[in-house]
Amino acid sequence: MAAALQVGYRCPVRSFDPAGAIAAREVGLFKISDIPRRIVSLQLRVQQKLSRWGISGKRILIGMSFLVGILAGTAAWLFKRCLQSMHTLYFSRLVDSWHVTTRWPALLLLPLIPAVGGLILVAWRWFFNRHRRSVVHGLSGILYSLNKESGRLPSSLGAETLVASSITIASGGSAGPEAPIAVIGASVGSLLGRITGVSNRYNYVLIGCGAAAGISAVFAAPLSGVVFATEVVLQDFSAATLTPIVISSVMATLTYVGLSGGGEVRGLFQMPRHAEKFNFTFHVLPWFLLLGVICGLVGVAFTRLLTWSEQLHDRLHRFIPGALHPAIGGLLCGLCGLVIVGLFIGDPFLHSRFTAGYIPIFGDGYPTIHRIIDPAWYNGQKIFSGRVETISLEFLIAVCVLKLLATCFTLGSGGSGGIFAPSLFLGAAVGGAFGVVLKHFVPDAEPSTFALVGMGATLAAAIQAPLTGIFLLFELTRNYNVMPPIMLAAVTATVIQQLFIGESIYTLPLKKMGVRLGSAVGISALRRVTIDQLPLETPHFARTDETLSQVLARSTERGVRDFVVVDGGNRYVGLLTLDDLKNVLLAPEAAPLLLVTELVRADIPPLEPTATLEDALDVFNRYDTPILPVVGPRPTPDSPPIAGVLSRTELMRRSGQELGGG
Repeated sequence: MAAALQVGYRCPVRSFDPAGAIAAREVGLFKISDIPRRIVSLQLRVQQKLSRWGISGKRILIGMSFLVGILAGTAAWLFKRCLQSMHTLYFSRLVDSWHVTTRWPALLLLPLIPAVGGLILVAWRWFFNRHRRSVVHGLSGILYSLNKESGRLPSSLGAETLVASSITIASGGSAGPEAPIAVIGASVGSLLGRITGVSNRYNYVLIGCGAAAGISAVFAAPLSGVVFATEVVLQDFSAATLTPIVISSVMATLTYVGLSGGGEVRGLFQMPRHAEKFNFTFHVLPWFLLLGVICGLVGVAFTRLLTWSEQLHDRLHRFIPGALHPAIGGLLCGLCGLVIVGLFIGDPFLHSRFTAGYIPIFGDGYPTIHRIIDPAWYNGQKIFSGRVETISLEFLIAVCVLKLLATCFTLGSGGSGGIFAPSLFLGAAVGGAFGVVLKHFVPDAEPSTFALVGMGATLAAAIQAPLTGIFLLFELTRNYNVMPPIMLAAVTATVIQQLFIGESIYTLPLKKMGVRLGSAVGISALRRVTIDQLPLETPHFARTDETLSQVLARSTERGVRDFVVVDGGNRYVGLLTLDDLKNVLLAPEAAPLLLVTELVRADIPPLEPTATLEDALDVFNRYDTPILPVVGPRPTPDSPPIAGVLSRTELMRRSGQELGGG
């Protein structure tokens, strides 16, 4: 998993130019940031200049989105180079010197390679003073920060994640580079936002720009990066958010391709050259519905097992030092690799791959994915050592099960990496196995096409983002024929995971913590306004010892529908609404016999003046009431503690203004 998150320190600013600060606030973009005072002084001068020149915050945000894309694309390229270098210096060198994939006695040393990688990871985190465990990690940590910490990511998060994920993946840990690159990109966006002093609203967008840029660079798929950031990270599809994210995604893709020295737009994950030739026939389309159900169940199993693994390691902290957990996870992952070698060392092709130091379930597994989605491996077109080579059903099932276990061992124990590549791997293996079985009954079925669709469907289920899975597969294949089956399978798989879990692999840990997620930009807007900034209606009171006939008489006389109920000491008791009186109106003869205290809704809490719009919306939705009482600033024994009531209509009006930027 990605490194733990910490809340950045707050640097007090004691003196600045008030006139300049007020003028700068009119730009609508900047705030005093938590960085050293010299930079704050520079910020204020820049803000004053921008204000005088009439440059709006949105224009500045557009300019910064270009920079975020370039920096994130560069960071993705650096991550690739770092990953390749560490793999060569560590994994490949140990494999060659220990002969752990060619000789049986030495094979027993194979699990030690990722285990030692876990120890190196711990040492790296200790170097960065990361021995304290955080509540959430990786992209879950980004979502937590967006919703609970105003998107304040540590400045060192990007550099630490780059090295930590490289150590985990290069040493054989089962994880992907995509989520770490998204975290690195988000860190770049957050860091740039802190340096320039942007407000929280725009800082959220910059974090989304960075995450989109990272995914775009990995797959050379800018559209998928945009959809991922808006669907998963920010949960906001507004035009104001989309524009800078699109710019960052395109710039990151072009920067990564340019630094990689290729004229063709190809990312870290590259599809086979023949991908655009994949074809789908209509009569097999219904089978993709069944594939979607299977991929949804795989996504459920992946999410459940990974969560269980994390919880298990949390419990083991009482018995085993936390510093040893990544090593234990690496050791178990290595044992999974040892099982793969033992099962298929007799296969000539796989034996050659083992000899070259490649274990199918280690690392990101990209080469195995390429093999599974290649039609030639199913149609007898691959010749190796004078014999035809094919992918067997046994191999597909074995790598699917062991990759699932290895990934949960690696990430659940604290390893650094993402679940994109494992999800794609599992989907390809499940889809390929489904296609192999189906071909016995439907000769026209092509297993590679089911493997391809399975990739997108499993990813969509795991991260609960069907659009991301659909557009990613479309951009990778550049084949429109893939759209009908992947749309059907991705949506079906997403629904299956919703039925069984209801959360994504990123949000399930947050749900267990009681964190309520929503649009990061929208939540920021709703948290800016407090109840004391809204116009309140005059409350109408009813006492607990009054009869309902008295209350009904006042309701008819004054046209009042809802009452705030207080006791003899003017203390708040609850609410009495017209809905509560409907049954009484049907039998008016009972009204003189009933007291207010018998019908009052005493479970409805009053709002504090400092409560935010977000808090008020939550209370309204929870108790389904037309009004909420608001506590006065200074209640006295002689005056009721309720200063006014907030109507649902007023709350929705103001919320709409804030969300719409009005």
